[in-house]
Amino acid sequence: MDITENDYKTDVKHQLVEAHARVVYTYTAHHKDADYLIAKDNVLRISQIILTAISASGFFATIIGNQAYLCIIAGLAAAVSLGLNLYTKDFKPHLDAQEHKSAADELWLVREQYISLITDLNVLDNAEIIKRREAIQNLISDINKRYKGTSRRGYKKAQKALKKEEEQFFNEGEAEQMLPAHLRKE
Repeated sequence: MDITENDYKTDVKHQLVEAHARVVYTYTAHHKDADYLIAKDNVLRISQIILTAISASGFFATIIGNQAYLCIIAGLAAAVSLGLNLYTKDFKPHLDAQEHKSAADELWLVREQYISLITDLNVLDNAEIIKRREAIQNLISDINKRYKGTSRRGYKKAQKALKKEEEQFFNEGEAEQMLPAHLRKE
């Protein structure tokens, strides 16, 4: 079976479009994981501050007078605070979030390279298409080796953001409106 030049480019375009979509999903999932970890880190830090403040009330309870209920509350808060501190001792969600942001930053370039390759597909010869496609695949492989993957939660949030909320997409004419006035289509 002979494959024509048009058939080949059509097949390559389908492959590139699917690969681009996978990168967009992964890019978005990394952002969702980072957002989740930043929120979790904020909750943990605020909880630690609040528990420490409540724990300090035990000291004031002894100064004010023997307020047993305040001492009990302060003691419980201190115990919970200790437990939370032990739990978070090696847990660094802000560092994990930064890793997800870094992975997403690198995937942004890959996403743009796929768009450029799809755009240029009809003017490139087959050897150049193969060369660029393999370079992008190697870049993705390198990124995947250096960064941990996304979570199931991140993927589900990315799926919702991309399918239902149309995150990463523009409505007709919306992208053009972001250009300076002299570059917009008339």
